[in-house]
Amino acid sequence: MALPAHHRLANAPGPRLADLADDPWIYGDAGPWRDITIAACAQAGFVPGQAHVAADWRAILDMVAAGMGVALIPRLAAASRTPGVALRVLPTDQPRRHVVSAVRAGARERPWIALVTRALNDAAAALPNVQLFRTD
Repeated sequence: MALPAHHRLANAPGPRLADLADDPWIYGDAGPWRDITIAACAQAGFVPGQAHVAADWRAILDMVAAGMGVALIPRLAAASRTPGVALRVLPTDQPRRHVVSAVRAGARERPWIALVTRALNDAAAALPNVQLFRTD
């Protein structure tokens, strides 16, 4: 979660997504992260009021820093520090991302496909709270 540094929850213990139901939100007009934001907020019991639209993580973080709203930000997008932004992990309301790979029947054993598939599985297995499913 990206909050303006002066936000009431910037230093609060255990923030919850529902605590931000009345805040202005910043997220994309289309795409998967828009869908993730809307779904996570719906699961928390509210529809996020979209105050601003941006499709670039840097722009979203800059708007948050300017106090224009709050945003869900993937950890990779927030890797570099942004002055004026408090980054908080939501302990109970973390959105989930689903990564799916599909391989044409009979192609799984091709060396490059096997290498990529193995790398995806290894990376997923190294992360906490990841479920791996395989169907043949």
